[in-house]
Amino acid sequence: MTPHPDFEALEVPPSFTLGEYHLDILTAADLEADFEAVTRSEGVLRGLFGPNWPAGLTLEDNATDLHWHHREFTTKRSFAWVIRAPDTEYAGCAYLFPAMGARGAAEAAYWMAEGCSRLSHLAAFTPLYEDWVTALLPRGFAITFRNNASL
Repeated sequence: MTPHPDFEALEVPPSFTLGEYHLDILTAADLEADFEAVTRSEGVLRGLFGPNWPAGLTLEDNATDLHWHHREFTTKRSFAWVIRAPDTEYAGCAYLFPAMGARGAAEAAYWMAEGCSRLSHLAAFTPLYEDWVTALLPRGFAITFRNNASL
């Protein structure tokens, strides 16, 4: 696999901190925690990545997804991180994807798991992540952001 041309020269960290949030590359080592967070949060994730995801997600499907995310990250084709917060080991995930079939455009998506602090985490994390992505990508890059605040 070759890097996406827009991401080839970018230095994208596998691990970093934004305010009180720590982000680590999403890997198969996160399988159990990721699966638990995704399945618990199905009601606030449906529609974020297609009309049905994560309905019917199995542990095996999730393992395949995590291996894919890790491979994409290491080849600089897209990026996925676990979001960790002080009050929870696994708060959610953040992603950075190039626009399909286009140059100079990307989509940044992120979600917080269902729980009593989901919306407050989204409110705190949103400006941190959106500012970080905007600074990371070249000036003039078209960036679309989406999250599960309204789902």
